[in-house]
Amino acid sequence: MSQLCTTESHRRTIVKSLLWRFIGIFWTWGGAFVIISLLPDAQKNAVVIATLVTAWHHSTRMLMYYGYERIWMKVSWGKLGQGDEIAAKPLQLRHRVLWTSGVVLSITLIFWLLLSVTPNVKKVQKDILQQKSNLSQTVDKDGKS
Repeated sequence: MSQLCTTESHRRTIVKSLLWRFIGIFWTWGGAFVIISLLPDAQKNAVVIATLVTAWHHSTRMLMYYGYERIWMKVSWGKLGQGDEIAAKPLQLRHRVLWTSGVVLSITLIFWLLLSVTPNVKKVQKDILQQKSNLSQTVDKDGKS
């Protein structure tokens, strides 16, 4: 029995790569957010956070990647069989618009995370530190009185 040799078109590989990266960014960010949110203040230091995020990232991403590839195996779009030409065909206008929209949306979401969410997290952290400082000053004044 002869097995059909298949490969992927460049478009399929690019779509798979971009989608995997997009999923990975949000999966790692979400995991890090949950870890930092649930971690007791006494254990919030760079070594503990980095260790937990690394463990989360690598342990879950292995399973995710396995599932991701198994799903893509069932998608026939972009697969090339033996004898198929790999020559790139120009994208239709509709596909160019979809690609461009997807790229713009992805970049927008990434910059939104960087420029909007990160400063808000830093502001919340600063407010919490200020409240702790005010509380400790109040306790010190009450203790000295």
